[in-house]
Amino acid sequence: MTKKIIYNAGSMFNEAQWDQRKREGAALRELFPDYEIKNPVDFDTNQGTAPTNKEIFELDYAGLKAAEYVILEIDGWDSGTHMEFGLVVEMAKNNPDKRLYPIISDFRYKQGIIKGEIVGFGLNEMITGAFYDEDLNSGDVPRLTLCDSHQSAREAIKAFETGDLKDYRQRFDIKHLYHDSESVYHGFEK
Repeated sequence: MTKKIIYNAGSMFNEAQWDQRKREGAALRELFPDYEIKNPVDFDTNQGTAPTNKEIFELDYAGLKAAEYVILEIDGWDSGTHMEFGLVVEMAKNNPDKRLYPIISDFRYKQGIIKGEIVGFGLNEMITGAFYDEDLNSGDVPRLTLCDSHQSAREAIKAFETGDLKDYRQRFDIKHLYHDSESVYHGFEK
């Protein structure tokens, strides 16, 4: 029997990021002991000698393609993770079994500025616009669930796997945080 695969994408260019990816991998392995966890920080290419650009792309692409679940630290400044997000959005639009869990953990997101919109604190609208793609955002359990932490992403995957889907969007998906808010600010006083 083939194991289900969870792919964990995020920055890993300094000690804090490296340690964070290691902690996330450990948490995934603990919660999902029967799954294969593809965590690039643990790939052989990232142990010892520096991998080539081609090796990085091929290994990451293969991991994204094989995974049923993809968690992405989307609010970081890592263009590689943003590239992975673009690739996996396209993969998911063509594969109804692929589920995405981008994470925006930046507290400013929850402060809100424009009713119904993702706050523009550094994420390009091309990225945040994908959060609302109809193919990935339909139904009570969207295939793209925007989470506010890695823990929330893990819990959302667990809920999906166990069928614990009551109030799924309210519990895990933060992309509609401002749709009911009337407190709106946009632009400058003239």
